[in-house]
Amino acid sequence: MTVSVEVFGEAGTPPTQGAPCRLAAEKLSVGYGDTTIIDRLDVAIPTGQVTTIVGPNGCGKSTLLRTLSRLLNPSAGQVLLDGQDIAGQKPKQVARTLGLLPQNPVAPDGLTVADLVARGRHPHQSWYRQWSSDDDRAVAEAMALTSTTELADRAVDSLSGGQRQRVWIAMTLAQQTDLVLLDEPTTYLDLAHAVDVLDLVDELRSEHGKTVVMVLHDLNLAARYSDSIIVMRAGQIVAEGPPRDVLTADLLASAFGLASQIVTDPIGGTPMVVPIGRRCTSVRS
Repeated sequence: MTVSVEVFGEAGTPPTQGAPCRLAAEKLSVGYGDTTIIDRLDVAIPTGQVTTIVGPNGCGKSTLLRTLSRLLNPSAGQVLLDGQDIAGQKPKQVARTLGLLPQNPVAPDGLTVADLVARGRHPHQSWYRQWSSDDDRAVAEAMALTSTTELADRAVDSLSGGQRQRVWIAMTLAQQTDLVLLDEPTTYLDLAHAVDVLDLVDELRSEHGKTVVMVLHDLNLAARYSDSIIVMRAGQIVAEGPPRDVLTADLLASAFGLASQIVTDPIGGTPMVVPIGRRCTSVRS
């Protein structure tokens, strides 16, 4: 059974009344070859909020994100972007509205950081609109936000994993879309840089009004930085809503097979998951 509750921000304020849902899926089915990963799934992404998709490995989190971005074609159902089937929209039209950072992206050998980030401006180029000062400004702002300016002349393949991840995020931000999809944006990052990236995600929502959907594995960071959490299991959504309503010990046992206690994060006031492993069980006994 899916737990569905009205979405509120962590401060307890409701979403903007009447704000249309810009990204949704109806009766969505998608898979690889003969293997179905997602079957007849419905979801509506709250506009102007940060929504995080969590769930055990192989449950369909990244598949859902890739399908919402039109990187994968569904076998049934549809993804709606601004009320229209995304499959019928022109690629550049979609790319000016929705940006995606996929898992483990790969840059061509020898490409510099500045050139990679500039590729985020491709959806805004055409035969009648060439590179302009607006593009320069967007690239510079994206690199400043991700602290990658000093890496501009470095080759992407010479960077550490954490540096590369920040550069790819910069490219996504240079696209300047209202909707930003991030598939495990904290991969390869140490905890300090992971927090920096998620602070940036929060800034994109609070100061720039962007709608963000991301996949995370760290449930405690997801709870702190999300307005809404979607929990998936076996290709289905089993719970969605504010972190304080979704992250319960019973839900984590059902979705993850994880024994845990939920306490209040002393810093953020959000739910904090304390896992109970065999070692802790034996120590307590």
